[in-house]
Amino acid sequence: MKKRIVKVGDIVIGKEDDIVIQSMTNIKTSKTKKNLAQIKTLFKLGCKLVRVSIDNFKDVKSLKKIVTNSPCPIIADIQYNPKLAIAAIEAGAKGIRINPTNITDQKWFIKILETAKKYKVAIRLGINTGSLKNDIETDNQIINFLKKYILICEKNNFFNLVLSLKSTSVEKTINLSLLASKLFNYPIHVGITEAGDITTATIRTTLLVKELVMKKAINTFRISITDDPTIEPTIAKKILHECGIKQKLTNYISCPTCGRCKINLKKILKKIKKILDKNPSNLIKVALMGCVVNGLNEVKKADIGFYGVNKKCHLYYKGESVGIMSVKKTIKKFKYLYIELINQKNLFMQQ
Repeated sequence: MKKRIVKVGDIVIGKEDDIVIQSMTNIKTSKTKKNLAQIKTLFKLGCKLVRVSIDNFKDVKSLKKIVTNSPCPIIADIQYNPKLAIAAIEAGAKGIRINPTNITDQKWFIKILETAKKYKVAIRLGINTGSLKNDIETDNQIINFLKKYILICEKNNFFNLVLSLKSTSVEKTINLSLLASKLFNYPIHVGITEAGDITTATIRTTLLVKELVMKKAINTFRISITDDPTIEPTIAKKILHECGIKQKLTNYISCPTCGRCKINLKKILKKIKKILDKNPSNLIKVALMGCVVNGLNEVKKADIGFYGVNKKCHLYYKGESVGIMSVKKTIKKFKYLYIELINQKNLFMQQ
């Protein structure tokens, strides 16, 4: 089903060819400077939207300063207190996240809608299965619960909605997101709630996003990791990239190494990755290999790469040998040739 276009500030959600990456700060919103620092880092790493928690009016006071200085639109996350939702909108939040399971007074819900309409603010109706009552368990029951709030919005001429239905179960989140995408013409935000540590969260979210990308039932997402949230955007971009959604990331391969490895590839990879991350390009393929066994063919197929030869590297560029040289010289030469490749590719794209 074709989705409505929803704007959160200057960010558009609902385009078929774009999936918006977002995250959330993990610092008390009242700590203005620390929040802003984290928001700026998240934005720099690829987040187009950042959410902050609003627990009290001290947070709202800080929110005013945050939205003024933020490089991206801020979404205020509201739980329980509808007055905070209204205050957050008036403070400048470009979007609010409401959990319908804990804002149940219809009169207050309508007041929130009226304020959001006045300020042209988007609302995400975000349901987590962990906060639902015991009598709402099946997929149909959860969808019907969400539908109740959608109908209230539509009855009050509010259509600037994003929907999300999250669970700790990958399968349940997929099923709920597919149902919502089929039944409602609003953009879908997806993610695994309480996804776990970096390894578990990455696996769960990749399975989720891959399935929903294939079925065109995802418009925006967050990978929720029990860690520093600034880890999230880079992994999120990589997930999208591997799911066939082009991101501004360099496509690189590196072998896992074995007893035949002729160089300290792990150490070299860290240095090369700094070059790739500072100058990303999805037009370039890089191969970093430990020995000649698979290395020779892989580096020849890549735009640039090398394989290990007795504590040195055999560097290749555009399928041709550049020569065998020390690790230090290889990294220096690699950086020069890699930047040259970027300039060539960019020039080609402009023609």
